[in-house]
Amino acid sequence: MDDSSLDEGPSVDFGRATLEIAKENEASHQSQGETSSRNTVPEITSANNVPGVAQTPKNVTTLPFKRLDAHTFFSDRNDVVERAIKDCTDTLTKDVDGEIIGCWLLTQISLWDTEKERLVLLTQNALFSVKYDFISLKALEFSRVPLSEIDTVVNGELVYPPTSLVPGRNMVGLQLMWNKGKPLPLEKKWNPFVKNIPWLTFASHPLFWHKGTDLEKMKFDVEGLHVALVSLIGENCHVVSNSIVLENYLGLGALLHNRNALGFFKIRGKVSF
Repeated sequence: MDDSSLDEGPSVDFGRATLEIAKENEASHQSQGETSSRNTVPEITSANNVPGVAQTPKNVTTLPFKRLDAHTFFSDRNDVVERAIKDCTDTLTKDVDGEIIGCWLLTQISLWDTEKERLVLLTQNALFSVKYDFISLKALEFSRVPLSEIDTVVNGELVYPPTSLVPGRNMVGLQLMWNKGKPLPLEKKWNPFVKNIPWLTFASHPLFWHKGTDLEKMKFDVEGLHVALVSLIGENCHVVSNSIVLENYLGLGALLHNRNALGFFKIRGKVSF
């Protein structure tokens, strides 16, 4: 590249000027280094870099549902979730279940990788997963699992097998198992209508990523259930931090179901279901 010539100015001894500037810069750097060492702020350590604390995988995105319109969910309306919790605790829980420990609105993932909106109630002795109609405000169905039957709790990233064609979920989940380590029989594994599967898989509700404050997010956060559950289960239960494999290899039906959020009560144009 050719240098462009500017108008010539007065002659200057650049060598001497450069030497003086270099000395000034060296003195300035030494002074700044001494000041910096005195004023250094200690590094703040978060839970993600504390030894012994389970860390969220680095490839898990912080906003899986960034294109979601949160206001289309009926559960986003004021006090609707609180009313649902009160209804379910009053009608479903019994004295034998013990004290209510916590309640969350989460996403339950079925054996066939379909997402369903579920209200989760945790008591001292049992866990309830409730399908609640947020339009008519009533419980439609529920399942109850005694905590004494749970033998394994897995917390980790939701992943698909290496040969799966399904796009990654990029989120963490929680799986509760009471199958005593036994594989699922084939007649159940390939039956889309079977219900008595010996495990439950949960993830955070989509609204978790669209709430402003930590207080608002708590009731949609699967990590809250994880922490509360671990504090209750017995010593015979194995608590594992590992990836949760969802055995979906093609799953076009599940992909369409989840992409359109058919397992959630939402406003869908002129209709709501």
